[in-house]
Amino acid sequence: MNLKHIIDIYNVIRDRLPKTYPRLRLAFFEDEDCMLDNNEMIKKEDESIYAILNPDTLTINLPLKMALKYIDTDGQIISNKVVPITKFSIDDIAKTILHEFAHLYFGNKHGYDSKQYTDERACDKFANRWFAKLKQEKLV
Repeated sequence: MNLKHIIDIYNVIRDRLPKTYPRLRLAFFEDEDCMLDNNEMIKKEDESIYAILNPDTLTINLPLKMALKYIDTDGQIISNKVVPITKFSIDDIAKTILHEFAHLYFGNKHGYDSKQYTDERACDKFANRWFAKLKQEKLV
């Protein structure tokens, strides 16, 4: 997969979602640190940031390279790997984009200070529901 495929996935998702949903743009950053610096955010110690939604600019920010920690069953870190976003599966990319759409959807509907806007489980459910629809329609 290359960057064009990621943009194609985004376009399929954007075109399939109802027109009443916010229209987002994509922005790519060299890595997580550049993305976090640009958005004036600080990363927690054991956290991987897949994407950041900027509701002011209606932009989903994605890192081109992501540091992933692999942890064994005892909770010990066994390796750190830097993985290009182009190595992620189509499913993972689509679900990440849909998850960020969900944050903006809930923010528009309930307010950006609402519990729904920050509810990761609700955003995951939204993403999984829409992903299943896209799969069923053979769009991804």
